[in-house]
Amino acid sequence: MFIPRQPVVDNQFCEYVETSTTGGVGGTVAHAGAAVYLAGNVHYTGTNQGVESLVQVFDDTSSTTIVFGLLMQKVKTGYHEVHPAGYILKQDFGSSDAIAQAKYNTSGNIDGTQKVPVGVAHDGGIWDTTHYTSDNGTPTVVGNFAAVEAGDKLYVHKGGVSWKDGLLTSVLGQDNAAAQYPKFGDEASGVSFGAAAVVIKGVSAAKAFSTFSDQTLYPIRIKLLV
Repeated sequence: MFIPRQPVVDNQFCEYVETSTTGGVGGTVAHAGAAVYLAGNVHYTGTNQGVESLVQVFDDTSSTTIVFGLLMQKVKTGYHEVHPAGYILKQDFGSSDAIAQAKYNTSGNIDGTQKVPVGVAHDGGIWDTTHYTSDNGTPTVVGNFAAVEAGDKLYVHKGGVSWKDGLLTSVLGQDNAAAQYPKFGDEASGVSFGAAAVVIKGVSAAKAFSTFSDQTLYPIRIKLLV
């Protein structure tokens, strides 16, 4: 069968992969709005590898993969370090956050987080997001940020935890040892580079810097192209 779905309200639901994050205090595993790829045999080695619809945020190991979509939910750990396993805080009720509970090894020790259902947004939707950057160099300097303007193409940022894996960037081809900018994959592998989104409503350079620095967050409005 082939059933049409409303592209924003009823998007493709998958599962976020198991992780090795052992801290259980509600810490962030993946940000809402982060670009993800389908984690099959190449990058994911857990149970049923390559069979289930498991997604993972773009990172240093995903240069040859294709952007599948953007996370509709923030993924965070449970609270098992300070509360019984499965405990939910009051502020989580009504929240869209996906809470990944503890995963245990054969000795009964926590060795990561379990898979958790998540929504993944695809082409056709218009979204507001604060998970973006426009830095042209060292991202701690406001002068290295550019305005994000209507009509700008946004690509997928990759480069390490401190650079916020999976966020969108308006900068194409930045040559920086600490951060690379893959689009839909690795050019050498034959996977084409292209934009993941286009900006409908942007922000000034100062607001882009403030957002990236986790000060005042200013959203941009985008249309997805993936």
